[in-house]
Amino acid sequence: MASSVKQVKQQLRKIVRASLRKLSPEALTKGSAEVAKRLCETKAYRESRALCVFISMPQAEIQTKVILEKAFKDGKRCFVPRCTSKTDMVMLEAKSMEDISTFPLSHWKIPEPKMDEGRASAIDCKEIDLIVVPGVAFDNKNRRLGQGAGYYDRYFSKMKESRAKVGLDMPTLIGIGLSCQLVDEVPVDEYDFVLDEIVSNA
Repeated sequence: MASSVKQVKQQLRKIVRASLRKLSPEALTKGSAEVAKRLCETKAYRESRALCVFISMPQAEIQTKVILEKAFKDGKRCFVPRCTSKTDMVMLEAKSMEDISTFPLSHWKIPEPKMDEGRASAIDCKEIDLIVVPGVAFDNKNRRLGQGAGYYDRYFSKMKESRAKVGLDMPTLIGIGLSCQLVDEVPVDEYDFVLDEIVSNA
């Protein structure tokens, strides 16, 4: 059963990634801006004090620059991912778009904060009340298909455990994607977190 779920996930990733690669830069920018606008209109965003937001890959992924710019403008604390191994990551605080522009590029050409700069970690921040989550595909039951490495599901597990120790609920988890990333059904297994909401331009 597990292997069949894995196979279906791999096939679905292939199909959706091909659709994303076909989008023109103009369509990607326009769709990303529409999603950013809708996300920033949600109650979860409006009421958030601190949030985690991924920094996009340069191509074939919804762009989050507008979301980050808006969050900084709105005076919210922003935390962005830093991969620490092939399976784990942390979320470290970024102070501004200028700060992000100084980050070195990762293997995926994504700016990532350095580990040795004394930056605050989202797991230790009680103010975190929203995590904006990337994905390859999403469905109408708020299920998410990730890139396949398990970074986010492992991170959610660690955050859930850490917050439970101090009596805090999990932050709201909102997946964002373009209309071509919405599918009828995302196959899941026991380790996959179901999100609270999906925001798209569909």
